[in-house]
Amino acid sequence: MKAYLNFVDKLNNIMKYIISAFFIVLAILVVLQVITRFVINYPLSWSEEIARYLMIYIVFIGSGLAMRRQQHIAIDFILETVSPKNKRRLNIIILWICAVFFTVLCYFGLQLTLIVIGQATPTLQFSMAWAYAAIPIGSLLMLLNVFALLIEFKTNRIARVEGDAL
Repeated sequence: MKAYLNFVDKLNNIMKYIISAFFIVLAILVVLQVITRFVINYPLSWSEEIARYLMIYIVFIGSGLAMRRQQHIAIDFILETVSPKNKRRLNIIILWICAVFFTVLCYFGLQLTLIVIGQATPTLQFSMAWAYAAIPIGSLLMLLNVFALLIEFKTNRIARVEGDAL
């Protein structure tokens, strides 16, 4: 179990650097698009398309990182009314529901990605599968992080049982 947690943490660290790189490229592309559109009056059509797909990847990969840190938006009024023992059980149930959802999302996201392989993006003409692949990649990362949280709950290494952020 410790090896799995180390693997997930290393994977998350790599994803953090990937997201940072994507965000830097996204910022540069948006600035470049604004300059070429309003200053030079010759907009770059491809920069908007790449920026859109980078944003999609940032959101899906970032969701996996947020899952590990338990930073997703949550309605926790039920958690606040139950005892600590039941709070722990309820958190575990919630994580299992998330695991089922992410498994389904990964499966159907992969199916959708395979369906759109033959379609091309409007401007750059590369496969739409590259854009849609963010769904199974992100959901798989979220699923791996849910299992890491479940392991931490089982071994009492979880930092957030009371509902506060890490």
